[in-house]
Amino acid sequence: MIGVGTNLVTCPLQPSLGCVYKLVEVNGSPCLKLTEDEEKMTIPGTKTIYRLYDAAGHPFMDLMALEEEPSPSAGQELVVRVLGRLDETSKVVPTTVEPLHRTYFRDGQVCEPLPSLPEVRSHAQTSLSLLSPAHRRLHQPQPYPVAVTERLHGLLTELRRASH
Repeated sequence: MIGVGTNLVTCPLQPSLGCVYKLVEVNGSPCLKLTEDEEKMTIPGTKTIYRLYDAAGHPFMDLMALEEEPSPSAGQELVVRVLGRLDETSKVVPTTVEPLHRTYFRDGQVCEPLPSLPEVRSHAQTSLSLLSPAHRRLHQPQPYPVAVTERLHGLLTELRRASH
């Protein structure tokens, strides 16, 4: 397999969009991209994502879960694994849980009305304003964590083992 980068196939004077497509499932079977670099590794399976909020109303973590897992609930303790530190577990208790995954297209058809550009802009501004000042500050901001559920981590571990 050969990967060709954006800088090799486009003129540097022309605008380009660098994108990456990460295949996570084939015919209903989860799959995994193998790499030594954890940041480039795919997270297998069909997933959904939730934003977890603290008592002050600030989002403190985004959580990826397998689509078939039950949704987390406010006040429920969750055992999670933060990306970049997958070998250790953390326990969190969100005050509020917001589902983030929305399906706008299915089988090539629009299945939910698309938001207008002003609505998208307003949503982005509101989301940024809710971030904790520690995440928003320009000088040495605190990284915003993204985590996976124990079940999703188990699938990832199982596929890694099967590939060796």
